[in-house]
Amino acid sequence: MKRRIACLVMALAMVLSLVTWARPATVYAETTSEKLEATKEKIAELQEQLDTVRASKKDIMDQKYVLDQRNTALMEEIDLINVQISETTSRIEKNEEEEQKQYELFCRQVRKEEERGSISYWSVLFKATGFADLLSRLDFVNEVMEYDQKVIENLRAIRQKLAEDKAALEQQKEELNAAQTELKEQIAEADALLADYAAQEDAIEKMHAAEEATAADLEQEIREAEERMRREEEERRRQEEEENAPPAPISTPGSSGGYIWPSNDSMIVTSPVGARVSPGGVGSTNHQGIDIGAAYGTNVLASKSGTVILAGWYGGYGNCVIIQHGSGGYYTTYGHMSRILVYEGQEVSQGQVIGLCGSTGWSTGPHIHFEIHEAGVVKNPLDYFTGWIRYGW
Repeated sequence: MKRRIACLVMALAMVLSLVTWARPATVYAETTSEKLEATKEKIAELQEQLDTVRASKKDIMDQKYVLDQRNTALMEEIDLINVQISETTSRIEKNEEEEQKQYELFCRQVRKEEERGSISYWSVLFKATGFADLLSRLDFVNEVMEYDQKVIENLRAIRQKLAEDKAALEQQKEELNAAQTELKEQIAEADALLADYAAQEDAIEKMHAAEEATAADLEQEIREAEERMRREEEERRRQEEEENAPPAPISTPGSSGGYIWPSNDSMIVTSPVGARVSPGGVGSTNHQGIDIGAAYGTNVLASKSGTVILAGWYGGYGNCVIIQHGSGGYYTTYGHMSRILVYEGQEVSQGQVIGLCGSTGWSTGPHIHFEIHEAGVVKNPLDYFTGWIRYGW
């Protein structure tokens, strides 16, 4: 009897000790952790590239490119840390529920043992009808004690996991705060780099010229992409005809509009299509689109439904998305984004978020560069909208 009571006391003490016991933090969600580790390695590599570029005093555009790539990687790191935090929080909530169930089960088992108490043990010792009955009663006691031990072990494992997850959650939150602070500093550094450069007398004109050259290259790529798509469409139609299936109609929009403003947060236009004034009175006359002033991270919306034919880095445009709206040179362009949220070949609907506003490429501050092309001709987006606000030009 004394031994049994001692066992119960020891079990209770062991359970109570679990409340405050914890091992060093372990980050769960292996897949997310692996992605995060890869992203951190990428950031370190980009930092090495940036140091090399600065040491060799290469062109300002080379520095800006690496800065933008590093900042994009930092944003990916922040996203992955947020995923980790969400996964860890979900596990904590689930394990807290399981902990409560196991603890209640343990308490019920202890109460049952206490109620049986000396009666069960006296029965084992004095009320056995024979040696075989005594053995069976001893087996019953052993089973009860094994069941108690299993409940205790389950409870201990759950509380151990909870302690690890809670420690990991605090670590992840600290990493998130550090990454967000670093990103803010790095964005300021990238902006300051071009701002200092733009203060030079001929810098703005050089930036505009570089953007115009990029636009020309981009138009050539679009023509090549459309030619590829045309050939693919012809092949698809040929296969359908061979299978006696009616070909799907090709949508070719007219020039009547049907666009929506690519931002829900800003109607401020900081630069128009065409002529732009730069220091010294020298202006670029070939700005392909308009610039919409917006804050970092503002959603960039698809102005019209269509197919994404470019989603990635493109020179002075920085992180750029181009959406084709039927064949024949109908497309819209969105430049300088901090993040791209679509991929090439994806069908997008009007108003869908395709990226986040940023200042990548040849840009001295966050804004949305927006172009409309119809039948291969640059159109002025401002002709399609009302309510926009002119600022600084």
